[in-house]
Amino acid sequence: MTEPIPLEITRPAPGAGKRSLGVLSLVGIFFFTVSGGPFGLEASLSGAGPGMTLLMIVLVPVVFGMPNALVAAELSAAIPVNGGYYYWTKIALGRGAAFVFGAWNSIGAVLNLALYPILLVDYLATWVPGIARGKSLVIVDLFDGGFVVDLHWIVAVALIVPMAYLNYRGSKAVSEYSVGMMLLILAPFAVLAVLGIWHAIANGIDVVSPFMVPGQGVHESVAGALSVIVWLYLGFDSPSTVLGEVADAHRTYTRALLISLPLIITAYLLPTIAAIGSGLHHGSPADWAEGDFTVVGGLLGGIWLKVLISLGSALSLAGLFMAILLTSTRVPRALAADAYMPRWMARDSKRFNTPVGALLASTTVVIVLSAVEFDSILRATVLLTLSSILLEFVAFLVLRWRYPQMLRPVRVPGGRPGAVLVVVVPTAMVVYLAWSTAVNETATFVTSLAVALLAVLLYPLSLRFVKGDRPDAEIDTSRIELGPDRFAGFGTKKAGA
Repeated sequence: MTEPIPLEITRPAPGAGKRSLGVLSLVGIFFFTVSGGPFGLEASLSGAGPGMTLLMIVLVPVVFGMPNALVAAELSAAIPVNGGYYYWTKIALGRGAAFVFGAWNSIGAVLNLALYPILLVDYLATWVPGIARGKSLVIVDLFDGGFVVDLHWIVAVALIVPMAYLNYRGSKAVSEYSVGMMLLILAPFAVLAVLGIWHAIANGIDVVSPFMVPGQGVHESVAGALSVIVWLYLGFDSPSTVLGEVADAHRTYTRALLISLPLIITAYLLPTIAAIGSGLHHGSPADWAEGDFTVVGGLLGGIWLKVLISLGSALSLAGLFMAILLTSTRVPRALAADAYMPRWMARDSKRFNTPVGALLASTTVVIVLSAVEFDSILRATVLLTLSSILLEFVAFLVLRWRYPQMLRPVRVPGGRPGAVLVVVVPTAMVVYLAWSTAVNETATFVTSLAVALLAVLLYPLSLRFVKGDRPDAEIDTSRIELGPDRFAGFGTKKAGA
């Protein structure tokens, strides 16, 4: 049964801080929580084929990314508080569902975050081979290389610490760096797009041929593209967690979203067309490998473009880490404020008003995980984020039914039918992807399922051994108006917690 929103107050919920983030700042955060550039699309080209990859780059944002963005826009405008989707779920579905969502999001975030320092050092190791994993200064080597403390790990920690410090200084600092890095990443890809498309036209190269990898079936091709491209469109709801720091939240968020969605689609589509149009692996799509965007840059523009795209790869990993660390730490901060986690994790910096306790906890876990073998982390993150998105969709529909008169400055059009329609297709896509993973990558599916169930089991344990009888934190209700609650049968009231 859905629990009513509690009224007791013991500690503040995540603070609003200075509302200093504008449209451009939020675009920078959107870019890195969702994209970071077209790096990674090589796996779709080799696994699904050029034509299928281009089709999915255009189709997935329409049937998955855009609906997720529309839901996030409505709920962000209606409930513009730090912690974002944790509080949407809590108000709609109660404490238990909010805890599960928060746990899925937090576990998925730290596992995801650990990937970027590992990949960044792997990238640097192509220039400095001595820092490759297991090569130098091996201090600890456990589980046949599954957990290694070595020079690779030391360099990863040396990169993590300054990026975490930038997060400590607040969302404004992170967003300023994000905008600058976004421009540095997109500029060489814009040049690549012009050169590659011109080369394709001049040489009569058909960029959608072969449509699929030769000898591959339609199901296999679709699954191969979706497994990459759905992942590359996740994160449109992540900036909602810092809305307490956004000036004129609902207008700024909506405008930033309207800029970010076509920008990200373009940043994926045009460089991919250019890469195919270069003729690098024309007729042999299975030969595409990670890093081939850099190779194409050298082929079309020379060493200078190759170096700039290579530098963009490193900047992309750093930007992804900083933006995701920024948006993800507000959720464990909210869990700690509601007494599900130790009190110190709810502590904020007095100087920068940032969630220093949650930031310290997340950074510490990421440092430990940076010693873990890459594929082990990757397997544990698959489908966990998609599960939390499905729970977010449920919260969206329940809020539409439970609080029909909620103040919604931004609204998914079409009334109730529109609300249902906007979540049906992406839900079907997630179910298809889960089924495909269960059939083709059973170990990956079982690992993800185990992590998801672990989060569910943590709720009764946290209630008994951590929270006890301590009440939830107070939510800033100054910009929230729920209206009559159909479930509780109360009169008009504002959100309280």
